[in-house]
Amino acid sequence: MARSKSKHRRVQNIIRQKWKRQLKRKAAAAKEAAAKK
Repeated sequence: MARSKSKHRRVQNIIRQKWKRQLKRKAAAAKEAAAKK
């Protein structure tokens, strides 16, 4: 049981990291768009 739990937690961490990276990319794109205007 403990092994599957730790695996699930690792998957959640990976998903969270991907989500944070996407947010950063969107924020950077928004800044670039604002700078172009």
